Amino acid sequence: MAKLLTILLAEASIESFPEELMKDMKVRNYFSKLKKSPSEVMLDVNYHKQFIENLPDLEKRGRPDIVHFTLLSCFGSILARQERLQVIIHTYDDKVINLNPEIRLPKSIERFNGLFLQLFKDGRSPPTGDQALMDFTKNSLPDLVKELRDKHDLIVEFSVQGEQLTSLEYSKIIFESTNPLLIFGAFPHGEIKNLPDKLIDKKLGIYEKGLDLFAVISQILASQHMIEEDSLPKEEENKEKIISWE
Repeated sequence: MAKLLTILLAEASIESFPEELMKDMKVRNYFSKLKKSPSEVMLDVNYHKQFIENLPDLEKRGRPDIVHFTLLSCFGSILARQERLQVIIHTYDDKVINLNPEIRLPKSIERFNGLFLQLFKDGRSPPTGDQALMDFTKNSLPDLVKELRDKHDLIVEFSVQGEQLTSLEYSKIIFESTNPLLIFGAFPHGEIKNLPDKLIDKKLGIYEKGLDLFAVISQILASQHMIEEDSLPKEEENKEKIISWE
């Protein structure tokens, strides 16, 4: 049974507005009217599509809502309430965000964006106090996974290109490890770019077509709880049988 399950959101599509785009007059005019600096605005394709057409890896940029919905699914799960879930975010620009398991994230996307913009500015949230709810360092995805290797007996990347398994099959693989690390690409399209196969143990898929990330993770977390509940009566039954034979 997994004592602690860790979810790593890789190359997550969450970042403040890129400073390099300020060379464009249209962008400067936009921020002049907004009366904010780029560091005070979350890059969001819903509002900035006309400004970001030439950004590299455009298909992976400007979707903070994906991270927002996914984190709400994670921290609203039974495993999180049982303090058996850890979530780490690796962003597109190589920030590694550690989240306190006790964090309660806002359901409003505006407040969520404000919280993360504060984090990007100050390096932690809240900026002062003994205990941070979030903080970040800088690290590449391969180096991060290498660091996490010693703490986890199973590392799985989930992808539509992975081995397609049934719900029961992938649930058992996760359940039977002690400290599994599950890696998901937290962006709208494409595959994780900087994760060599040699750094993972398995590459699995749960459906041949793409699904919303929050739905995938919700299904995986729920299946862990259900398979655990199913195993408990059997353990108790086995104990009773052993006692009855003595």
